[in-house]
Amino acid sequence: MGLLDALIESSSCFQEEPLLPIGYSERNISWLINISTEKGKSPTISKKERGELVLKAPITPADRTSGKISPCLLVDKVSYVCGIPNEKKKGDSKKVAKDEHKKFVDLIEECAKETNDVQVKRILQTIKSKTLKIREEAKANDLCAFQIEAQPWPTDSKDVQSFWSRYIAGQLASDEKRECALCREVKPIVRILPFKSTLLKGTDSVQLSSFNNDAFCSGGNTTKSTFNVPICYECAGTAGRILQFLLKLEKNDKDNEKNSGRHAVVIARDQKQSLGNQIAVFWTKEQIKSTKSEKIEFEDIVKIPIEEFDDMPEDTPPAKASQCRALLETPFVGNENIALLQTNQFYLAVLSPNKSRLVVREWLEERIDKTQENIKHYMDALQIIHPDGRGIWGPPLPAMLEALRSYTSVKQKHKEVPRIPATGPDAVRKLLRCIYTGTPPPEVLLTRALRCFRIPDPSIDSKEHERQNRQMYRRMAMAAAMKLILTYDKNKKEQQAMEQLKTDHDSESEYKKLAPYNCGALLAVLEAIQRRASSSGHGVNTTLVDRFYSAAPSAPATIFANLIGMATKAHLPKLRRENKELFKVRYQEESVNINDLMTSACDAINAAGGFPAPLGPEEQAAFALGFYHQRAALTPQKKNISANKTNLTGGQS
Repeated sequence: MGLLDALIESSSCFQEEPLLPIGYSERNISWLINISTEKGKSPTISKKERGELVLKAPITPADRTSGKISPCLLVDKVSYVCGIPNEKKKGDSKKVAKDEHKKFVDLIEECAKETNDVQVKRILQTIKSKTLKIREEAKANDLCAFQIEAQPWPTDSKDVQSFWSRYIAGQLASDEKRECALCREVKPIVRILPFKSTLLKGTDSVQLSSFNNDAFCSGGNTTKSTFNVPICYECAGTAGRILQFLLKLEKNDKDNEKNSGRHAVVIARDQKQSLGNQIAVFWTKEQIKSTKSEKIEFEDIVKIPIEEFDDMPEDTPPAKASQCRALLETPFVGNENIALLQTNQFYLAVLSPNKSRLVVREWLEERIDKTQENIKHYMDALQIIHPDGRGIWGPPLPAMLEALRSYTSVKQKHKEVPRIPATGPDAVRKLLRCIYTGTPPPEVLLTRALRCFRIPDPSIDSKEHERQNRQMYRRMAMAAAMKLILTYDKNKKEQQAMEQLKTDHDSESEYKKLAPYNCGALLAVLEAIQRRASSSGHGVNTTLVDRFYSAAPSAPATIFANLIGMATKAHLPKLRRENKELFKVRYQEESVNINDLMTSACDAINAAGGFPAPLGPEEQAAFALGFYHQRAALTPQKKNISANKTNLTGGQS
């Protein structure tokens, strides 16, 4: 089954949703023509700023080109409504504008005769009276709309909507009748999928046009044949309006689009390249709700791994993160009857705009129960402690993709740019398959995360809390990517053991018994010793981690021999003299002597066979996680965290 089939097959569950009528879209109006009910009184024309007036209004079919005149009912460009020429058009622009205006008037006249709608008749009368005088500042491509004083919009009339749907069907349907590939009924077939969709605000509307019988030969010969899979107008229109509904994003208080909606999440935005924009659209064949609360829908579960957090508190996990595990355990209608869940399906498509066409980057289908299991397994493998120890949760997909592009070291926030290019759409596709269908995560995550993790964080002033938070969030996402690769194929106890330094499952963890993990932990202890021994306590411009982290995995024995010698000869004696040997560790109530931490790490390394040979990629990841976990455990707890907030660890079970 493909995207169009799924949209049609699940159309019945959207009957109660606020779908736009077939052939309609939300349109930004530039000029409002308000017509008086009094005869002889001239209409008033007012200019509207972008976003001030957005109407659900008719749109022309997707085959409207610069060389074809195709009027739109009641809402159209100034050139159609008033006959103002568009000087940018080729040929005789005045003649073209005259023809456009005539076709526009003819269309309204046809609508008035067929519907007998009073408002449409009044608009037609006003246009024919030649009293419309648009202001000189109006541009030929500005959109105009009509209203009869304070009456309902004429485009909201059911009769007008039905007329427009029939009119478009007549314009697009071919003379040949064939069996529709979607509904299996013999009907007139449309030449093209008639309507466009807007994926993201600020991007052009695009047409879902890739429905060739064979995407590679187009019915035989790409240069001669235009044979498409036969689709009737009703199915094409239904698919278009459902897709428009699914793509709708929520808006914030400033009327700007968020990065998510009920059925869609923006995975990547790219202002320079249209194909760099990626939006995931998802839905179920039949709507299901939680047995605990009807407010919880299955889409709420689906969004957990890919929806970015709305806000990032400075001292606690985001609200969504702390609710993650409970939400993943939510039972849904049919959970007790497996047969009911097996008949329902989960669908997900990743879409990108490519000039005037919509590109389907990925298409996934999975059973509802399997989807929920796969998401839970993915999140268990992903979740990890925050760098400052505030809690355990999993960074969403956009944050992880962003983190795998290390940033330059600059003080100005607006000048920070990635050093490493994006991972590319193939990695995104494989990650989505991992999340929803249970396939292994892409190995490229490990090499990218290791590469970015080795690059020191840019130096940031202690007062710049927002940039510090963003920097820690990126580091958390890098560590989570490594943990995902290492533990995805492991059991749940191993996944939970690798969430932080001390857990109830450490004795059963393979990684925590290995020398690479404990070498990483030892490096974090040595760094803490150096920082505490510095004159100001926080005055180390370049730490031993900045200098030796990249080299440590290639020659652990040599590097650590030097670092331990430096600590025992220079730093530890100073801490002893100044009575600074006691450190607060998050997993213990009482302070711990730093010598004990160093000894414990060294004992674990000796038990594993001593300092290892040069480390391979997986061993380097274990090293990085040991360093990350130990560093988080030694990070001082913020004073403004309340007692109840400190217990929010994302819910380790």
